[in-house]
Amino acid sequence: MSVAGEPGVKKIDRRTGYWNREKETMSAGAREAYQSHWLAELVRHAWDRAPGVRRRLEHARLTPAGLRTVDDLARLPVIKKSEMPDLQKADPPFGGFCTVPMSKVRRIFVSPGPIFEPMGPEVSGFHAETGLFAGGFRAGDIVLNTFAYHLTPAAHELDEALSLIGCTVVPTGVGNTEIQVQVAQKLGATGYLGTPSFLMTLLKRAEELGAGRLGFHVAQVGAEALPESLRRQFEEEHGILTRQGFGTADIGMIAFECIEKNGMHLVDDAITQVCDPQTGEPLPHGQIGEIVATVNQATYPMIRFATGDLTIITDESCPCGRTSPRMLGWRGRADEVTKVRGMFVHPRQADEVAARARGVARHQVIVGREGHQDTLVLRVELAPDAEEKPVVAALESAIRDVMKLRGTVKVVPPGTIPENAKKISDERTWE
Repeated sequence: MSVAGEPGVKKIDRRTGYWNREKETMSAGAREAYQSHWLAELVRHAWDRAPGVRRRLEHARLTPAGLRTVDDLARLPVIKKSEMPDLQKADPPFGGFCTVPMSKVRRIFVSPGPIFEPMGPEVSGFHAETGLFAGGFRAGDIVLNTFAYHLTPAAHELDEALSLIGCTVVPTGVGNTEIQVQVAQKLGATGYLGTPSFLMTLLKRAEELGAGRLGFHVAQVGAEALPESLRRQFEEEHGILTRQGFGTADIGMIAFECIEKNGMHLVDDAITQVCDPQTGEPLPHGQIGEIVATVNQATYPMIRFATGDLTIITDESCPCGRTSPRMLGWRGRADEVTKVRGMFVHPRQADEVAARARGVARHQVIVGREGHQDTLVLRVELAPDAEEKPVVAALESAIRDVMKLRGTVKVVPPGTIPENAKKISDERTWE
């Protein structure tokens, strides 16, 4: 592939165009009709093939006839991710939410809990190609996909979306920075997928190795916050068009940034509501609330799935021409679940880590930020007879095993951690 910017080579236009102009420029009325149409079909399909969905509807005294439009969704109580381990334990392996037999399941992903998420036979179940195209990826790009291919779905689903666009994917996964720099240079990689912090790590590593400037022209980042100061570094110092999306393992990508960086456009194959975190009632646009999504995904139909993430939605028009409502950034969590370096950390995981060592009287996870990197510190108060060194060693090993992250342990005096303290305290600040 010729790299944009070489003499005599036409530069790739990454700032205009649509993946699906008809969908992305629909009127509000046409969008509601489109979503109501696929919703009615999805509910009927799930009622017939997913006993877990049928049980939910019956518990709410509903049938498919009562869930035919976007407005009807408010009649169904939300389902939270924290409920899934118990539901899957009662009806293994997927809680009755999978509509296809195991022979049709291509992959099974595993979230902490554990929670199993099936990937079925359909292509584009993650709905990511629209956002990747809007963010600047084009046919012919060679893309390093640095999201983890181990247990989690993002790498696989984004890999598939890039293939639909016509990109070539290099499945590098996480880590091995020196090898990744070499691969990016030798292949002439033009695109990057992964966390923003790891992109900065690769750029710095290239400088340390004397490899010069990497040839990335476009990046889609996610799984952690993107401060504007960091985006400016990518774009102004390294010439990398950098955009982000929002999604989860359960529902796929439901929102994406366009060239205007003016909030994140909502995907048309997801009905995204902002709801009261306590009642699940939909809130008017402009108010902060929890993201609750219903996704047009036939294999694993998540209907009114509460993500735990907070945002605000606006209907104001965007200069890019897309007409969908937009999420105005990530505004925190409705619960204590916190994402650290792209991995969710749950309060129950903090308890499991503490239980791996004898002598822990009280514990609390502190999430912070140093430069462009997340930090994780487990603060612990020890029982009077506990020996500090073996406890600290056991806990640091447990953090790696249970949370799949590296963290440090800090022993604090008795009484430092309040009795009613949160299990996870997120002390990061963003611009």
